[in-house]
Amino acid sequence: MSNHIITGVAGFVGNHLAKRLIKEGHEVYGMDNLDCGFMANIDELLDHPNFHFKNADIRNKNCIVAEIQIDYVWHLAARGEVYWCRDNPEEALDVNVIGTLNILKQAKRLGAKHIFFADTSAEYDSFEDDQYFPTAEWMAPNTITPMGYYPITKMCASQFVRSFGHKNDIGTTLFRYTNIYGPSMNLDRDIPPVVGAFTSKLLNGEEAIMYGDGTKRRDFLHIDDLTDFHIAVLKARGTEKDTQTYNAGSGKNHSILEVYTTVHAACRKITKHIPSLINHKPDQPDEAQVTLANIEKAKEELGWEPTISFKDGVEKTVKSLADMMENNNDS
Repeated sequence: MSNHIITGVAGFVGNHLAKRLIKEGHEVYGMDNLDCGFMANIDELLDHPNFHFKNADIRNKNCIVAEIQIDYVWHLAARGEVYWCRDNPEEALDVNVIGTLNILKQAKRLGAKHIFFADTSAEYDSFEDDQYFPTAEWMAPNTITPMGYYPITKMCASQFVRSFGHKNDIGTTLFRYTNIYGPSMNLDRDIPPVVGAFTSKLLNGEEAIMYGDGTKRRDFLHIDDLTDFHIAVLKARGTEKDTQTYNAGSGKNHSILEVYTTVHAACRKITKHIPSLINHKPDQPDEAQVTLANIEKAKEELGWEPTISFKDGVEKTVKSLADMMENNNDS
């Protein structure tokens, strides 16, 4: 088995990946500064002999988990909130770009065979015409101009990843995530991810907040499908020396109104006391009207495709979040 570094290990995506890699017998060296991640996400791993954690900040150029030979680096740490990056562009640049450069240098120093980088489908956010959907990997960065600071920082970082890998003979694989949802989503953001935001409001007996008129459409992927995607990438790409990019999405999209209806129905299976009114607020700037990933490349080259329907995924997520909220209330 192999040694893996995961940055952002206490975050939503990172903790699921760490648990899966350890389950498959790998050694995981996780790092997180806990600005966006939570120790509760990795509590069950702390006593596992194959898991090693360090509170570290990728903005520190000497950040590293351990002085050992590393096989793979999964760089997931970032500030991914569109509104936060809009309000804090210098810090967004520092974390998402300079932090990435720091990790790349450490990956080389520790002898990494391959670097996996969490990119974003927000790089496609300037597309509006139907001819661009579903959006394929080749369409970025040559044919797009991201609207917000967040995708700009991620596009810049992704170019550094590609160039660094090429110049240092290290394989690189980039993932353009769509909207990922599921258990352990971060609900503490000022504006949480929409599935979690609707769920927490409704289960607390409050009106759900909807930004805009609800007609925006998003491609949603359940975290379990994403974790399967990561493992498929590791198996297919772990020994390769070139660079490739893959969309990580479902290949289907849903309007925000559809999301609300689906979450509302799932919440009513838990309690009948669910508000029906929606608190509409002005739309958030710097966000795409439509996201829809073309996932044919991942299907053909990785042998992966999603297996969890949006309805089933939402029901699983709502049940998990309801259990978490009940446990928090009991403690």
